[in-house]
Amino acid sequence: MRIRWGAVCLSFTLLTQCLAFGVPAGSELPGAATTGPSKASVVRLIAAAERTYFRTHERYAIFQELVQSGQIEKTANQSSTYLRALKFLNLQSESHPVEGFVLGLAVTPDGRGYRLSLTQSGEACRLGWFADETGTLYEGKAVGCADKIVAHVPNSWSPPDIDAAVPPVRSDVACPLGLILHETGQRVDELVENLQRFTADERIDHVEFGKDGKQRRSTKQLMHYVAQLELNSTGTYRVEEYRSARGVAVQPPLTDTGTAAFALIFHPRQVEHFDIRCEGQTDVDGVPAWQMRFEENPDAGESFHAMRIDGSVYDLKLKGRAWIAADAYQVLRLQTDLVAPVPKIDLQVEHLDISYAPVEFRKHKLQLWLPKQASLFIGYRGHRYERVHSFSDFQLFNVDTQESVKEPSLPPEERSQN
Repeated sequence: MRIRWGAVCLSFTLLTQCLAFGVPAGSELPGAATTGPSKASVVRLIAAAERTYFRTHERYAIFQELVQSGQIEKTANQSSTYLRALKFLNLQSESHPVEGFVLGLAVTPDGRGYRLSLTQSGEACRLGWFADETGTLYEGKAVGCADKIVAHVPNSWSPPDIDAAVPPVRSDVACPLGLILHETGQRVDELVENLQRFTADERIDHVEFGKDGKQRRSTKQLMHYVAQLELNSTGTYRVEEYRSARGVAVQPPLTDTGTAAFALIFHPRQVEHFDIRCEGQTDVDGVPAWQMRFEENPDAGESFHAMRIDGSVYDLKLKGRAWIAADAYQVLRLQTDLVAPVPKIDLQVEHLDISYAPVEFRKHKLQLWLPKQASLFIGYRGHRYERVHSFSDFQLFNVDTQESVKEPSLPPEERSQN
């Protein structure tokens, strides 16, 4: 598996169909649309400006008030994503601030609520985005075009899509998005600098489900796992993963690689390719954490994640949610889904859930946050799979002494020593 900034991949091999897919890609799928995500980011920017305005004035503002107060521009300066959204706004125009779209912003008489809408002009199947004081962003099309909207259809064999519901967060804590992204990027950069090679014991639980969602068969494997991070002469990185079976190996119909790569989404060189917003503060196993939603920009030159089938490469745009420790800015948990199913290859579901834990390498006086468990759910050409990877007994740089995984629920003062 090769990893480049802007091209990270997950690999699979369907042995029953002799297909292999999952190497880096360098181009987008043909016909990738940029209208939706770019205009949706405008709605997110205005909604974020409303939240800040409310904290200061204890009421929401109409659009002209947001412009005159400078709040939209101040909010835009908090992240590169909002700055890109600001380019689509003409703050000098009250009637058509977004070309080709109608912007509506109505505030309730008591100032405690608002309704924000951005709808497309001149199209039969018009796009529209809507938001309110709850912070929820809605997407829709004109009646009669609903069949073209990607629906988040629940199923009985995999977790719900990350957009099926927003996990609750505290509403009384301001979210410093710029600081979170900067500090988290520093932690990921430190991981890249310190992590050249690590090994671990790995257990892989593989389950195949029938079309009725019931389990059909399962296997278990014990593996010796090695991940190696190398810097290429071009300034890009390559992550190689190796597995060797411990004991008798039973070959499952599906294999996958790429678990070690996904925290790199928050690396300073990569984060600009994602639309990232902070949903608020919550707790993860008793640890205060910032809840972040991210979605890959459709116009990124290279996808973070790609798939290859019979020599053809398909970019898979990701969206997801991450929980980042509020004190140490380490990624505690990360979930991803496809932005949309890929009908061309009949890929309906790809859901990944990774939990991280601090690993102390005492001989090196070093602590790194590494994957503790990763659960992958795949719905592909009628096949439904779940694969759970559990890691333990980490070693770094061929260290002889085994290093233990610690649960991520230590007191803040102890967790921040390293």
